[in-house]
Order: sequence, then structure tokens, then C-alpha cells
Amino acid sequence: MADLTLSTDSPSLNQSVPAPLPLTRGQCRAARALLFWSQGTLARRTGISAVTIRTFERGRNSIKPSTARLLRLTFEAAGVGFIEAGGGGGAGVCLAKPER
Repeated sequence: MADLTLSTDSPSLNQSVPAPLPLTRGQCRAARALLFWSQGTLARRTGISAVTIRTFERGRNSIKPSTARLLRLTFEAAGVGFIEAGGGGGAGVCLAKPER
């Protein structure tokens, strides 16, 4: 398995840190649907423009790793779990099991 790390332009900060997990456009749309969020709601909650979200979900552009991380963290904080592709299945989302 490849080591996924990010590096910075600053030598003092150039440490091995885990790369944010990818976010597919389908996962983004599905996560919004699970939460009954519009693109505008997601934009307000993240500070990412609605145009960026719309064009990403339509496959017309890619997003920066930092933007993908912010989207994932926002969805996870709202109770969405992410399913990574592998084992014969594709990437997806689910509602996280509530803690008791």
C-alpha cells in the first residue's frame, strides 16, 4: 500500500502528515441527501462557495485536498460516515451509528 503523505513548501513544516482521504462527487451529493442539505446549506456551513460545490458535484472541476478535508469533516460532524472503495465495492456514505 502506498504511503499517502502531504508535504509543504516550508522545510520547517515539512513533516509526514496523513493526506486527507479523497472525497468523490458522488459521496458529496449522497452526504448532502442524507442530511437533507442543499448546496447552499453546505456552502454556508463550510464557507466554500456554492459554485465550487456545484461544479465539483457535476464533475466539471476538482477540489483542493484542503477543501475535500473541510467537506468531509463537516459531514462527519453532522453524522455522516464515509465508506471507502475496496473489497469489491465502491465508495459511499452512510449515517453513522449514534453513540449510546
